[in-house]
Amino acid sequence: MTKCFGKDIDCECLIPVAEALALCDSLVYAKANGHTRLEVEGDSKIVIDAVNEVFDPPWRLIKIVEDIKSVAAQFVFISFRQVFREANFVADAITHLRHSLPNGNTWVNRVSIEATHVLVFDIVNSII
Repeated sequence: MTKCFGKDIDCECLIPVAEALALCDSLVYAKANGHTRLEVEGDSKIVIDAVNEVFDPPWRLIKIVEDIKSVAAQFVFISFRQVFREANFVADAITHLRHSLPNGNTWVNRVSIEATHVLVFDIVNSII
Protein backbone atom coordinates (compact mmCIF):
# COMPACT_ATOMS: atom_id res chain seq x y z
CA MET A 1 0.00 0.00 0.00
CA THR A 2 1.03 3.57 -0.63
CA LYS A 3 -0.56 6.89 0.28
CA CYS A 4 -2.25 9.24 -2.17
CA PHE A 5 -3.66 12.40 -0.57
CA GLY A 6 -3.95 10.55 2.71
CA LYS A 7 -5.72 7.53 1.22
CA ASP A 8 -4.28 4.04 1.08
CA ILE A 9 -3.86 3.02 -2.55
CA ASP A 10 -3.08 -0.53 -3.60
CA CYS A 11 0.26 -0.45 -5.41
CA GLU A 12 -1.17 -2.92 -7.90
CA CYS A 13 -3.86 -0.44 -8.98
CA LEU A 14 -3.65 1.13 -12.37
CA ILE A 15 -1.72 4.36 -12.68
CA PRO A 16 -4.72 6.14 -14.26
CA VAL A 17 -6.76 5.31 -11.14
CA ALA A 18 -4.17 6.96 -8.91
CA GLU A 19 -3.95 9.95 -11.28
CA ALA A 20 -7.75 10.32 -11.34
CA LEU A 21 -7.95 10.15 -7.54
CA ALA A 22 -5.23 12.79 -7.25
CA LEU A 23 -7.11 15.03 -9.70
CA CYS A 24 -10.37 14.62 -7.81
CA ASP A 25 -8.73 15.35 -4.46
CA SER A 26 -6.94 18.38 -5.94
CA LEU A 27 -10.23 19.82 -7.18
CA VAL A 28 -11.80 19.34 -3.75
CA TYR A 29 -8.79 21.06 -2.19
CA ALA A 30 -8.97 23.97 -4.66
CA LYS A 31 -12.69 24.42 -4.04
CA ALA A 32 -12.24 24.29 -0.25
CA ASN A 33 -9.60 27.01 -0.53
CA GLY A 34 -11.88 29.41 -2.39
CA HIS A 35 -10.70 28.96 -5.97
CA THR A 36 -13.46 29.52 -8.52
CA ARG A 37 -11.63 29.38 -11.86
CA LEU A 38 -9.19 26.63 -12.82
CA GLU A 39 -7.20 25.56 -15.83
CA VAL A 40 -6.21 21.97 -15.17
CA GLU A 41 -3.28 20.51 -17.05
CA GLY A 42 -2.47 16.84 -16.67
CA ASP A 43 -0.19 14.40 -18.40
CA SER A 44 -2.55 11.44 -18.07
CA LYS A 45 -4.26 11.44 -21.46
CA ILE A 46 -6.70 8.72 -20.46
CA VAL A 47 -7.92 10.69 -17.41
CA ILE A 48 -8.14 14.06 -19.19
CA ASP A 49 -9.91 12.52 -22.22
CA ALA A 50 -12.36 10.69 -19.95
CA VAL A 51 -13.17 13.91 -18.05
CA ASN A 52 -13.57 15.80 -21.36
CA GLU A 53 -15.86 13.01 -22.61
CA VAL A 54 -13.65 12.20 -25.59
CA PHE A 55 -14.48 8.56 -24.84
CA ASP A 56 -16.19 6.51 -22.17
CA PRO A 57 -13.79 5.83 -19.30
CA PRO A 58 -12.63 2.31 -18.48
CA TRP A 59 -14.75 0.69 -15.78
CA ARG A 60 -12.13 1.31 -13.09
CA LEU A 61 -12.37 5.06 -13.73
CA ILE A 62 -16.13 5.51 -14.18
CA LYS A 63 -17.00 6.45 -10.58
CA ILE A 64 -13.90 8.61 -10.10
CA VAL A 65 -14.57 10.50 -13.35
CA GLU A 66 -18.17 11.05 -12.24
CA ASP A 67 -16.85 12.47 -8.96
CA ILE A 68 -14.40 14.73 -10.86
CA LYS A 69 -17.23 16.06 -13.02
CA SER A 70 -19.42 16.62 -9.97
CA VAL A 71 -16.74 18.69 -8.22
CA ALA A 72 -15.81 20.46 -11.48
CA ALA A 73 -19.42 21.61 -11.93
CA GLN A 74 -19.05 23.70 -8.75
CA PHE A 75 -16.45 26.02 -10.32
CA VAL A 76 -17.33 29.21 -12.21
CA PHE A 77 -14.85 28.15 -14.90
CA ILE A 78 -12.81 25.00 -15.32
CA SER A 79 -10.98 23.46 -18.24
CA PHE A 80 -9.00 20.25 -18.59
CA ARG A 81 -6.09 19.95 -21.00
CA GLN A 82 -3.66 17.11 -21.58
CA VAL A 83 0.01 18.10 -21.73
CA PHE A 84 3.06 15.97 -22.32
CA ARG A 85 5.01 14.95 -19.23
CA GLU A 86 7.95 17.05 -20.44
CA ALA A 87 5.71 20.13 -20.53
CA ASN A 88 4.54 19.27 -17.04
CA PHE A 89 8.12 19.40 -15.72
CA VAL A 90 7.48 21.79 -12.83
CA ALA A 91 4.45 19.91 -11.51
CA ASP A 92 6.32 16.63 -11.79
CA ALA A 93 9.37 18.00 -9.97
CA ILE A 94 7.27 19.56 -7.20
CA THR A 95 5.35 16.30 -6.78
CA HIS A 96 8.59 14.35 -6.37
CA LEU A 97 9.91 16.97 -3.94
CA ARG A 98 6.67 16.89 -1.94
CA HIS A 99 6.83 13.10 -1.63
CA SER A 100 10.44 13.25 -0.43
CA LEU A 101 9.57 15.43 2.57
CA PRO A 102 9.17 13.64 5.90
CA ASN A 103 5.98 15.37 7.04
CA GLY A 104 4.25 15.87 3.67
CA ASN A 105 4.16 19.68 3.62
CA THR A 106 1.59 21.50 1.54
CA TRP A 107 2.52 24.94 0.24
CA VAL A 108 -0.30 27.46 0.09
CA ASN A 109 1.04 30.98 -0.46
CA ARG A 110 4.54 30.10 -1.60
CA VAL A 111 6.59 27.08 -2.51
CA SER A 112 9.87 25.89 -1.08
CA ILE A 113 13.19 27.23 -2.33
CA GLU A 114 13.84 23.90 -4.10
CA ALA A 115 10.56 24.19 -6.01
CA THR A 116 11.35 27.81 -6.84
CA HIS A 117 14.62 26.72 -8.46
CA VAL A 118 12.71 24.28 -10.67
CA LEU A 119 10.22 26.98 -11.65
CA VAL A 120 12.96 29.48 -12.52
CA PHE A 121 14.78 26.81 -14.55
CA ASP A 122 11.58 26.13 -16.50
CA ILE A 123 10.88 29.83 -17.13
CA VAL A 124 14.43 30.59 -18.27
CA ASN A 125 14.57 27.59 -20.58
CA SER A 126 11.15 28.29 -22.10
CA ILE A 127 12.29 31.81 -23.07
CA ILE A 128 15.43 30.60 -24.86
